[in-house]
Amino acid sequence: MRFFKRAVYLCAAVLLPACGGGDGVAGQDDALAQQEAAASSVARDGCIYSISAYPQPNVTPTVYDVKLFRQPIPTCVYGYGSVTLGTSVVYEPTRSVAMNALGIAASYTKKSSLSGSAPITLSVHHVDPATLTVIRSSSLGVYLGAGNIVSENVAIAADGTTVTVSGSKTGVIWGESGSGSHYTATFPDFFTSTTPPTVAAFP
Repeated sequence: MRFFKRAVYLCAAVLLPACGGGDGVAGQDDALAQQEAAASSVARDGCIYSISAYPQPNVTPTVYDVKLFRQPIPTCVYGYGSVTLGTSVVYEPTRSVAMNALGIAASYTKKSSLSGSAPITLSVHHVDPATLTVIRSSSLGVYLGAGNIVSENVAIAADGTTVTVSGSKTGVIWGESGSGSHYTATFPDFFTSTTPPTVAAFP
């Protein structure tokens, strides 16, 4: 319950645009700045949806569970709920969430192995707000694991169907066009198809 109160206060004090229902690694400072800009909570139809990362209890080395929580406020038609979207080993993920009438878009970075050479990758999910079922999952990584996706920020475009994830990276993401240390992955018809994203890189 304490977490949900914090989520409400954070939403009210820091993430006002999101609350309206609209819309040791290289680059660590950039990742922190990106995370501050990303929305970790969003409100719609009387419900607050928050994405967080929690260390699994009594597990060494640390493994983080990335969870999406639903908290009802007076007009919400659903109850409390949560779903685990994935895990990250040692590395605490950056994460963000966006939502419209078609569903929830949630993204986060993760590390899948304790190995120091294991890359940090990106996961993106479409989640049903009523059932908290994961409808679609997609992942992006740097070519041959020779770099990391350092940060992410998910957003829904004005057309309501296109989802973008933007952030910083090291290395070249599979299939990207352009070049540079930042990227935008664009998912057309994200909520109604499994069309893969196009990835553009820029300085």
